[in-house]
Amino acid sequence: MKKRIISLMVAATLLCLSGCTRPLVEEKKEDPPELPAAHVGWTAPDGDYFSGEPGLWTLYLPGKNGLNLVAQHIQSIPGILKAEELTAITRELLSFPGNQQVDSLGGETALSLAAENPVELSGGVVTVNLASSALGLGYRGFYTLSLALASTLCEMESIRCVNVLVAGQSVGLDTSGSLAMGSLTAHPGENLPVLWEQMEAKRTPVGADPTTTPLTSYMTLYYPLENGQGITCENRTLTFPGQSAAQMAATILENLSQGSTYLTGVPDMPDLTGMMTHEPLTSELTDGGRMITLSFRDGADNEWAAMGVDPSCLAAAICYSLTTFIPGVAGISIRIGERPMTSLQNRKVGEIPALGGLLRRSMMTPFLMGRTTVYYTRDGKLAPVEKTVDRERSDSPRAQLAALMEGPGEREQREGLAATMPENVGEEDILGIAVEGDTILVNLSESFRSEIQEWGEAGETLLCYSMVNTLCYNNGAKRVCFFYEGEQVEYIAGRIYWAGVFDYNTGLCEESFG
Repeated sequence: MKKRIISLMVAATLLCLSGCTRPLVEEKKEDPPELPAAHVGWTAPDGDYFSGEPGLWTLYLPGKNGLNLVAQHIQSIPGILKAEELTAITRELLSFPGNQQVDSLGGETALSLAAENPVELSGGVVTVNLASSALGLGYRGFYTLSLALASTLCEMESIRCVNVLVAGQSVGLDTSGSLAMGSLTAHPGENLPVLWEQMEAKRTPVGADPTTTPLTSYMTLYYPLENGQGITCENRTLTFPGQSAAQMAATILENLSQGSTYLTGVPDMPDLTGMMTHEPLTSELTDGGRMITLSFRDGADNEWAAMGVDPSCLAAAICYSLTTFIPGVAGISIRIGERPMTSLQNRKVGEIPALGGLLRRSMMTPFLMGRTTVYYTRDGKLAPVEKTVDRERSDSPRAQLAALMEGPGEREQREGLAATMPENVGEEDILGIAVEGDTILVNLSESFRSEIQEWGEAGETLLCYSMVNTLCYNNGAKRVCFFYEGEQVEYIAGRIYWAGVFDYNTGLCEESFG
């Protein structure tokens, strides 16, 4: 009897245990546990805006002792894009009055920006175009001005160097007008007399032939982009056999022919020097400045197109490379066989006529594109890739997110990169995007949310963090907050909790980056 009672008790215990364990097995199939609603403290942006507290800009001006550049701080203008900020800070620098610590840059010369294309930004390179009054400073004064511009603008994030033009032309720093200054980097605190002596040492001696004086200089090279999308740039240190305009042009073409060293989205370059029928020729223009004529064999433009190089983009890249560096060059002429290129045809830019075959730098501005970094996926990891965007929108979070949505190009796909989001999403799905301090707010459409559901749980994490990392990397933000049709959503395709904020995450990136 006693054994029977014990057996019944064991059976009852086992039955209870089996009842307790059954819900644990089924729990894996249930929806994710509900979390307390996130309270982010922001409302979803309707349209785009940028807010923030005023900060400080650092201006560099020549100190009273004349030995170095001295920092001066002024209040910044919040809520503007980088292109506007660059122009604003340049104007502040040019007009900054002298005080007990620094001298003004112009002295008695009133400095200002040129009316046309005053400040350009592309790929971390800023080109400042000054009004012609800057020529009244003299060589050393102009060089000091240029160093001040470079040191000031390179203080800004992602700016690596500065080119300085006057009325659209590079300025020679010697009496013959042949010494090119090149692209400048920041020199705060360095000895100004020593820097000037180093530049003077590159001059052609008085009475000597400039063609016999070698020159090594840091400069900006411009390259055509794939599919006729425009031009972009990189920097390189080149050595020229002499300082004549023809020698400089030949060396630049030779280096362009070698292709880019680190840019993405640039096609393989043709052998430009091998296609030329004779050396570059230099001639004077009646309205000032010089023109360089480049003559290529008949059918060269068709050969470029067959290689995947848009002829109009290549012409723009050559024009920008030569006029940005070679002193006094106002434009170029490109001849194909016996005919000059009298117009540039491009499906993106349209038609640009070139009267008399003269291609001026100012005409090529529509071709100049900006660059931004987006995150695609490769082998289950996020990989940063540089993409082309409109130059004036390169620092726009909307443009950055739209570039990510476009997905990788053919070359990028060959490199194993894949899109992180569906093809059906696009810029129209961005209802609003705003910057609040170090946080970016993104308001997306209901269609976008539906596409994430279709995309599935497997790709949801990379989809989410490709947006987060793209926005944080390009804007210096720390986190991103998402809304859908103005509301925060907790779950979409799987177990990611979308409410609240997402921090910049390098843990999901390839080892070489993260």
